[in-house]
Amino acid sequence: MSKQPQVLWAQRESLVYLTIEVDEAKIEELKGEGNKLHFQGSSKTDKYETTLEFFDEIDPASVKHTGSSTRVVEITIQKKTPGWWPRLLQTKGKVHWLKVDFGKWKDEDEDEEAEDAAAGAGVGGGIGNGFDLNQYMSSLGGAGGGADFGGLEDDDDGPMFEEEEGDVYNPNGRVVSDMPDLEDNEEEEEGKTEVKA
Repeated sequence: MSKQPQVLWAQRESLVYLTIEVDEAKIEELKGEGNKLHFQGSSKTDKYETTLEFFDEIDPASVKHTGSSTRVVEITIQKKTPGWWPRLLQTKGKVHWLKVDFGKWKDEDEDEEAEDAAAGAGVGGGIGNGFDLNQYMSSLGGAGGGADFGGLEDDDDGPMFEEEEGDVYNPNGRVVSDMPDLEDNEEEEEGKTEVKA
């Protein structure tokens, strides 16, 4: 009797990615037809078989075995009609052997953003390919080529505190002029004799 293998899936607008988890299996049959895919394989100890009835039709000629390792068989399938499927299978119920492949998954909006970036969408292809930071910043709806502080009121009252000659500031910008000069302290210290018992 054949085992039902674990199947992972992800999609793009026009593709379905499948990863079938099988231990050291050789593919005996991989066939697409209508909205179905049939996989059959075997290893030294086990036989694996699954038939997937997809949400919509696939292009049977596009079913490709794209890679294998000792544990998985990877397959890509072209959708007959491009579009995002709400689920992989035609049936709405959950099946214990089917999981989302989050390593390959992209949401619909992520895929559109990638297409926009590839088409140029105001960003260019990188620094060497005509990237225009001003154009990119303006596409973000921000301040465009640079910050515009024209709407801020001018403070005519002067600085927040009055600066005095000789003021010294610490790294936080606070005045520390109340500190005595270092040279004065050294002279006072020389005049004092400290006696320790």
